[in-house]
Amino acid sequence: MPEIGQCTHITCDNEIKELYKCHCCLRLICLYHLNIHAEITKQNNNRRLDNLRNELNTVVNTLKLIVEEKLLTIEHEQNLIKQAKKFLDISSSSIDELQNIFEKINQTIALNRLEGIMMKVEPSLSQTKYCSRVSDYNKENMNSNENSIDEAFIKLEGINLV
Repeated sequence: MPEIGQCTHITCDNEIKELYKCHCCLRLICLYHLNIHAEITKQNNNRRLDNLRNELNTVVNTLKLIVEEKLLTIEHEQNLIKQAKKFLDISSSSIDELQNIFEKINQTIALNRLEGIMMKVEPSLSQTKYCSRVSDYNKENMNSNENSIDEAFIKLEGINLV
């Protein structure tokens, strides 16, 4: 139900009008300014959606690169296994050949264990970073939302939304 009074928007005249509570700034404003606020909120949401889509595209591409790298690593490791089996099947393999493949496989195992430890630590650190980024982003939006609506109104003042 609308209330009767003066619109609290900074650019509005001092006439008595029907006022509505704005969902974004919680002020009582006239229908004209309510429509402007709704349009600005819609534009801000579209911008945020576009930004999130771009960020998602970036992380998807990054993950694709990581997966491709892992697949190459797996292919290399499978090759090491084939070489080792080949040397085991051939009774004429030299000590140097066996020692060489043995060292390569041990290095690969050690590297995989090290990467496993790093992967256990890394997700918790990156999640903390992500959470703080989201928190900062939300705080920033909360603080600037009211100001951006007033600033954007001035730009959109010439648009007839009613």
